[in-house]
Amino acid sequence: MRPSLREPLLVFLATIAVAAGLFWLGKVVPLVQRNLHAAIAILFFYAPVLAGRFTRRRFDFREAGLRLDPLGTNVVVLAAAVALVFPLFVVGFFIFYGRACAPAAPAWLAPMCPSATWTGWADMRLRWPPDFALLALNQVLVVALPEEVFFRGYLLGRLEAVWPSRRRFLGAPVGAALLVSSVLFALGHFLVDFNPQRLAVFFPALVFAWMRARTGSVAAGALFHAACNLLSEVLHVGAFPR
Repeated sequence: MRPSLREPLLVFLATIAVAAGLFWLGKVVPLVQRNLHAAIAILFFYAPVLAGRFTRRRFDFREAGLRLDPLGTNVVVLAAAVALVFPLFVVGFFIFYGRACAPAAPAWLAPMCPSATWTGWADMRLRWPPDFALLALNQVLVVALPEEVFFRGYLLGRLEAVWPSRRRFLGAPVGAALLVSSVLFALGHFLVDFNPQRLAVFFPALVFAWMRARTGSVAAGALFHAACNLLSEVLHVGAFPR
């Protein structure tokens, strides 16, 4: 079957529509709210499988990157991403919220401040979020891994079939597919709850997609994805004490 954009775009729209429906249903149905993340995780895992049955293009989890090999490359790429991105992430966090939470913050930026208890860098107290071990496990298995399988394993792979990458960056093939999959990742987050801050995930999505392209696996990207979410939680707990 000749590769086309029809399948991945329709699957993306249908999956995000269901995820958004579950999110808003959870606002009025407590049972859905309690199981929301698990339901969306299952949705992201199995949407490509269902799509493959309808289109007769079998979706193979291992081919999509759900594997640990090459283990050495995954470890090196993960360590490099943490070393390079985390310092920039922390600096960006304090610059952004220092601006958004300032008394004289611009009107369009002020609503993005999570609370009025912003401490800033000077009074930052490093504290672990409650039940950190459970939170970490949840971030890996329920949040990061399903999203990486769907966006980097399925969508990026389908888009690569349409737009093969002809350039390389730091050892990874990059091109239009990487950019478009990252745009869809950000757009998908925004369309669920219509929070414009969600669009910022476009930038880490570029890193996740590069990691998938560099390793051929979603393992390093999933662990880094979860680590970024956990770092954000730690920074929020320390900088916005309750």
